Formats: sequence, structure tokens, C-alpha cells
Amino acid sequence: MMRRLLVSMTLTVTALSCASGGDMANRARTGEPPPYAGGVSDTLPVGAIPDVVLHDNDRNKDIRVSVEYPARAGVANPLIVFSPELGRTNRDYVGLSSYWASRGYVVIRTSHADSGGESTQTPADWRNRVRDVTFAIDSVPQLIQRFPELEGKIDARRVGVAGHGYGAFTALLLAGVRTFPGGVSYADPRVKAAVTLSPPGPSAARGLTEESWSGLTGPVLFVTGTADRGMDDSETPDWRKQAFTLSPAGEKWLVVLDGARHATFTGRFDNMLDAAARQRAQPDLTDPNPPNDPNNPNPSPLPATRSSSNQRMSRAEYAAFRQQDLFNLTRGLAYAFWDTYLRDKPEGRKALEEATGKMNVVVEKK
Repeated sequence: MMRRLLVSMTLTVTALSCASGGDMANRARTGEPPPYAGGVSDTLPVGAIPDVVLHDNDRNKDIRVSVEYPARAGVANPLIVFSPELGRTNRDYVGLSSYWASRGYVVIRTSHADSGGESTQTPADWRNRVRDVTFAIDSVPQLIQRFPELEGKIDARRVGVAGHGYGAFTALLLAGVRTFPGGVSYADPRVKAAVTLSPPGPSAARGLTEESWSGLTGPVLFVTGTADRGMDDSETPDWRKQAFTLSPAGEKWLVVLDGARHATFTGRFDNMLDAAARQRAQPDLTDPNPPNDPNNPNPSPLPATRSSSNQRMSRAEYAAFRQQDLFNLTRGLAYAFWDTYLRDKPEGRKALEEATGKMNVVVEKK
């Protein structure tokens, strides 16, 4: 049976609060959440429909989606449809979707047929990915009928698409990027803005040439990091930045985060935290009086631990928290972008313009 959840989000102050200036720190002390920080929020109710199967009769295909939405009544919210990286599903990226939902957006996370599959994709796979997203948008009336709690909460006239890695490629196709040969367009006029995390540059494997971006006329946010590398050596951060460089001028933003990796944008740091826990549990090999050494006449009275780790962060812990802060900043800047182009809020544009310098972030606009 389908389970529906109502959760109350409280996002705690992270190191980002202190890294972004005195005004932000003062807001945190007084309890006022800093706008677009990504790591701080009021306690806002968010509804979640964790797993829904939609059936596309035209393709005789089931598509699994997750839906998160603001639980407040009487407000029609913009819609964001998120396309995951190759091999990931609608169960991933909850750190992004739940945050955006807590700030007043309905977010649908899609799965694709390639989830868990091979890395080699074909034009037919690109078309299917695009169709999965457009079908999710088409299915909004059906979702409202099946889940009455969505009634009145979705404004289907204000639609954004987002994606990570191969999902960023999917989002770019929906926003107007063309594939070659043939200059094939997959653009959907309902899409008003796009957020692309780890976007691709020119790639023969994806049908992308330097001409592909000429039709990308709407607002797009490109986000990458200085350590954002892909499946092979050619997929470098500089390659990813070409998506911005090759796009025509007009409401295009590039955000480059110092130290951000490809996995940073998933919001999942379990492996890094596990490594930090293992590191903290290791005995301190520099202890001059190790307690378990039978040849030591003066053993330490306490079990050997990394005493220095008890007083300050280990390198593994610092790395994990650093990536978390970069992830928080990413979702906060994306929220500012959504507010700018799906809500016409000048505060969002101001946050994007003033982001450079926070945690060594570089922002360019054209």
C-alpha cells in the first residue's frame, strides 16, 4: 500500500552559517534564518509521497516518481522535476528535494530505465529520459486525482527542471540543447528555468557539439566544482564549464565551488562519515606509553585513543563536513535561482550576485 508521509523539516546551522559573513551569523543568533543559505530553515511542514508508479500508455512503460510538497493549504507552488544521475533512482537526492519543498516548491523526482544499468546511452535512451520528465509533468492532474492532498498546491504554469550528471544532460535537452547529427531538439515550452549540477560539455557520446547550446535561450544555472570529475579523464571541471561558455548570453549563471566533487551534489556522505568514525576509533600510534605493549614499563592508564581527535576534527571529518557545507550552499543558490525565475523575486537575484567569495565560490553571469 502506498504510504504518504508528513514530515516537519528542521535544518540546523552548519559551518556555512559562520562562513558567510557577520549578517548571516547574527541572523542565526537571533533565530532569523538567513535567506538562501541552504543549511538553515524554519520548521516548515513538508508532505511526501515516497513512491508512485505512473504508467505511460504510449510507451507501455511504468515510471516511478517521488513527490514532496509544502503542506500549507491554499497556496499554488511552482513545480520542479528532477532527473537523477545515471544509475540513481527517485529514492535519491532527497536532501535537495526536501529542502526545496520546505521553501515552497513541489518537487517530483523521477527514475529512468537506465537506473542501475549500463553507462552507454543511445539517442533512444535520451528521448526516453526526456519523455519520462515530460510525462511526469503531463501526469500532474492524475497525481492530484490520486492524492487529494496535492489539490491546489501545484502551479503547472511555473515549471523548472533540474538534474545531476546525466540528469543535467536530460534537463539541458528539455531546456533547448540540441543533439547532432541533425540538430534534434527535445525542448519543452513549459520549462521556464533549469538547474544543472555537473553539466556535460561537448561530447560525441552524447551527440553534443559546440553548436548544441545555441538554442538554450531560457534561464539556466550551471553548477560544478573544482574536483568535479566524471567517468573518464576527459570529463574535467573545465569541460563542464563549457556548457556555460557555449550557451548564448541571457540569464545564464555559472557557479564553481572550490573543492566540490561529482558526488557532492548527491547530498550523501555516508562513506566519508564512516571513514571518519573508523579513523577516530583507531589507537594513537604516537602514544609514548601504549597500554597494550607488554614491553612498556609505564603503560597509559586509559585505552589508547587518538587524543588529538577528541579535541579537534580528524581530516576525514573535516572533509565530510566541508562537502556537506558545499552541498548546502548548492541547494541554497539553486533555491535563489528558482525564486528569481519561477517567482520573480529580486531577493533571489541579489543572493546569486553576492555569492562570490563565500566559501571560495565563483559566480559568473551573462
